[in-house]
Order: sequence, then C-alpha cells, then structure tokens
Amino acid sequence: MANTIQLKRRLAGNPGAPAALKSGELAHNEVDDTLYIGKGDDGAGAATAIVPLAGRGAFADLTSPQTIAGVKTFSIVPKSAQDASASTDLVRKSQLDAGLAGKAATSHTHAISEVSGLQGALYGKASTSHSHAIADVTGLQSALNAKAPLASPGFTGTPTAPTAAGGTNTTQLATTAFVQSALAGLGAGDMAKSTYDSDNDGKVDAAEAADSVPWTGIAGKPSSFTPATHSHAISQVTGLQSALDAKAPLASPTLSGTPTAPTAASGTNTTQIASTAFVQAAIAALVDAAPGALDTLNELAAALGDDPNFAATVTNGLAGKLAAASNLADLPNKATARGNLGLGSMATQNANNVAITGGSITGVALDGGTF
Repeated sequence: MANTIQLKRRLAGNPGAPAALKSGELAHNEVDDTLYIGKGDDGAGAATAIVPLAGRGAFADLTSPQTIAGVKTFSIVPKSAQDASASTDLVRKSQLDAGLAGKAATSHTHAISEVSGLQGALYGKASTSHSHAIADVTGLQSALNAKAPLASPGFTGTPTAPTAAGGTNTTQLATTAFVQSALAGLGAGDMAKSTYDSDNDGKVDAAEAADSVPWTGIAGKPSSFTPATHSHAISQVTGLQSALDAKAPLASPTLSGTPTAPTAASGTNTTQIASTAFVQAAIAALVDAAPGALDTLNELAAALGDDPNFAATVTNGLAGKLAAASNLADLPNKATARGNLGLGSMATQNANNVAITGGSITGVALDGGTF
C-alpha cells in the first residue's frame, strides 16, 4: 500500500493507546495527554506494535517555565572532564562540593592582616584626638577674616546693636534710636539760654557774631556764583562723551559682541526683536517630532521623489489597484490570475472534494479521524 501518514485523536473516553494503527500512524489521546505511534508492519500496512512517544510531563520544555517532579537519575554520571564551564552548564554535585571545599563559613572573622591593604589604610587615618592649623580647614581663614575683632573693631556697612534703655549711662554702645530718644526728651528751649543766648534776645550769641562779620571778612568765598538755572556743554561734564560713545543709538544701531534681548512669547508676530531662543523654538515647533531624515524641506522633497505632482501621481497609481472590499471580485481575468498564481483548476474545486494528483503539499492539516 502507499505510504500513509495519519493523525488520529481521542477527545474523551478512556485513556490509553488505540486498538490499531497503521505503520507510522500517529494518535493523540487527550484523556491522558499521551502521543502514540504505530511501529512495525504486518505486511498489510497495519502496525505490529503501538508505542507511546510522550505524555504529560514526559518531556522538558526548553522555553517555558515548568516544574519537573520525581527523582531524576542519570544512567551515566558526567565525568570530571565534563565539569560545567559555561554560564548555562549544569553543575555536578561532586564539582560543587569541590568548589565549596576550603571556603569560609557563613559566619567567620578576619584579622586586620588578612584583609589586603586594610592596615595601610588605617595608618593613613587621623587619631581620635588630634588638632589642625587654621590653614588645614578649608575656608576657615576667609570666614575669620570676615569677622570683627573684640578689640577696636573697624565696622563697615550699617552695623547694628541692641538699643539701651532710656537714661543708660554706661559703656554700652548707643544706637541712633537711643540718641534720638535722648534728644527728644530735652524739649524746646533746653539749650541753657544763659550760656548760648546771654543777652536773652532769642538769637544764639554765635549767630549774632556771624551776622556782624563784614562780607570782606569771609574767607574762601567764591568770586562768582552760578545762577540757579544754567546749562553745560557735554565736554564740560567729565567722562560724559566717552559714556555716550559706548551707547547704541535708537535709530539703526550697529551692535557688536553678543547683544541680548528678552525672548518673545511663542507665536509672537510683531516688530519685537527675535532672540536665537525664539528662532530655535519656532524651528522646533515647525519640525515637531519629525525624524532626523525628514526634518528639512529638502529631505521631505526627496522623500516625495522630488515630484511636484505627488498627489496626482499617487492617485493615478492607486486607480489601477484592486479594491480591498471587492475581495478579488473585480479581477478582470480570473482564469489568467489563477494561472499566474500557479493554482490551476484546484482553486475552483469545492473544499470538501479536492482532488490532488502529484506534486507536494506543505503545511496542510490532515484529519485521520478518531479512535
């Protein structure tokens, strides 16, 4: 008989092998998940024995997680020459025992001398009690220089101090608030009139003396006086011309160096100056998330084949294509199309009555029935 390959299966019922199989015929029993094959030939094509090939848990899955139960014993123990070397090799127990021999226990101690470099590292450490010069402490001298000494400090800026209570008469620092409060307590006319206004005419004696000095008797007075309202030429103001020369005119300035300006808000379309940041942001918004090979107009044109009528070209190209919704019903010559695909008359046969003569078949599911 012809060489026949069939695959039978049992979906439900009893476990075990089928009663009969052809030689080389397969059978899968889903009750016990065991695969059987017919072996041998009685001369008439029937198998002389039915052998189980594999069953549930009878094989190791190389790609998916799997639990393998029971004790597995190798009939031939791997030799020492077959010890694991690669990261995925299995390790023999004897190899593991040999590797663990001489290893330290989980809990153990070491002397300092047994740790490489530890003693030398400890020698370089400072003792618990030690001192440093000011220069050894980074930034300390600068910090001290910024502090005022207790003896005769020379303050700068606007030093402050607590304001003493009114009437205090000690060496405590007097603040401006203390002085102003003391002056306010004197009141009007408390300048000892008998001392400063001896003639009791309401005018300080020193002022009366100044009034009596003749104009010629005043030393150091200017020879002329500038009127309240007057003007100066630019050349009369020291440094003014140089300062003006360093400024840019409002009309058509010629700037140099690296002039800067505030960056306008995105989308601004006025006469406001555009900074480089504004330009880069506008370019980034134009490019958006385009890939590097399509982020310039030249690259886009090249991607379109430099075709100014790309839309018309694509439309004309699509006009000659088959409609997906027609499912090949719009083929102009179906017989020629089948011949081009190498289908011949087989494509016109009913699915349940296909005649195949000669050739080879790959990837076809065969149904051998049930047992």
